[in-house]
Amino acid sequence: MSEENVEVVRRANSAFNSGDDDVLVELYARDAELRDLANAPDQASVVKGRVAIQEARDLWIAAFDEFRAEVTEYTDVGNAVICAVRWYGRGKGSGLSIYVNQFDLYVLREGHIVSATLGFSSKDEALEAAELLK
Repeated sequence: MSEENVEVVRRANSAFNSGDDDVLVELYARDAELRDLANAPDQASVVKGRVAIQEARDLWIAAFDEFRAEVTEYTDVGNAVICAVRWYGRGKGSGLSIYVNQFDLYVLREGHIVSATLGFSSKDEALEAAELLK
């Protein structure tokens, strides 16, 4: 099952970067939760449900001319996947570029993402969070 979980997260990242909302939404469970540890001041740090997750994504997309997540490593941890991610964005209007390196944790059940926590500062921190979920 673990390789299948990694593949689900790969597909979600690809759908996110290509703007394929239909695929992205289908990869999340209906009751999924997204927690952003580095959320923008005008956004909730936790959202629940597919629609709320898509709305959070849309807010980030609206702020940038370009916005994408480049995953450099996928680590299988049982029912979860940790991603080493380089987030990139170029601000609308300002043209300023941002680069953020972080670790994101995805928990899966029956082929769907049930929880995503974005913004861990280290892989060890994300691994510790994954251990607490067991």
